[in-house]
Amino acid sequence: MSLVFAAIMPHGPDIIPEITDDLAMMAQTRGAMEHVAARFVAAKVDTLVLLDPDLVHRQNKSATRTLYTGEPIITVATAPQAGGTLGKARDSFRCDLEFAQAILKDTSFPTVSVPGENGEFPLVGGGLIPLWYTIHPLPEPRPKLVVITPSPGVARGELRRFGMFLAQLAQQSDKRIALVASADQGHTHDPKHPKFGFSPGAAEFDVFYCDVIRQNNFDALMEGGGINDQLLKDSWSDSLWVTLILAGLLDANPLPLRFFNYAVPTYFGMAVALYEE
Repeated sequence: MSLVFAAIMPHGPDIIPEITDDLAMMAQTRGAMEHVAARFVAAKVDTLVLLDPDLVHRQNKSATRTLYTGEPIITVATAPQAGGTLGKARDSFRCDLEFAQAILKDTSFPTVSVPGENGEFPLVGGGLIPLWYTIHPLPEPRPKLVVITPSPGVARGELRRFGMFLAQLAQQSDKRIALVASADQGHTHDPKHPKFGFSPGAAEFDVFYCDVIRQNNFDALMEGGGINDQLLKDSWSDSLWVTLILAGLLDANPLPLRFFNYAVPTYFGMAVALYEE
């Protein structure tokens, strides 16, 4: 078996109908997520590898946005379960510990095992929202889960090489593997937003990122390409690091882009992309 499905899925809370106060606001993106969800069901996945941007989010909370000073690690959840709550609903997902341990065996990457507490790895919106459209709606037995969280302190080339490694593990397994990169785009589209404010960097980043995806030009995301450190800080995007892992995965196990959608319904941009045979 090998990689059979890959996607970029955003994590804006208002995508979830049970959470939003305005169903119309993210209707376009919600429809795109539903399309990806239907294809996920059709792929008959055994294990979903979820790239969670949690470490990027934590560093972005700093008033000075010390985006590149964090420890350069890639965490891998090793609890039997991973779970959390969206709105009033809670779900827990069985983890694929065999696949997680296979990742950790390669010591050439800065991977760190995170066992969680009381047998469960905690997930918040960045991880849960894509799961609400993939594993959450399915009946048992559902696909198992591997949660990987890259730090922005890891070099771009290292993240891409790690993605290639994940593809190799998928090819060596007897499972149908999917990968989802949870990612939002520039957060500084709205000059009235009290936290993020406005920067032209949001639109600049989003246009560049969308062109990269549409043209399958992941090389442009590497150092020396069109996204420098200042643009990352100006745009407040969290998508670069998980996308680089996805890029490496697709380098080693090419899948064609089958669907793409982009919208800016509020202060941040959201892209949805689907890769499958």
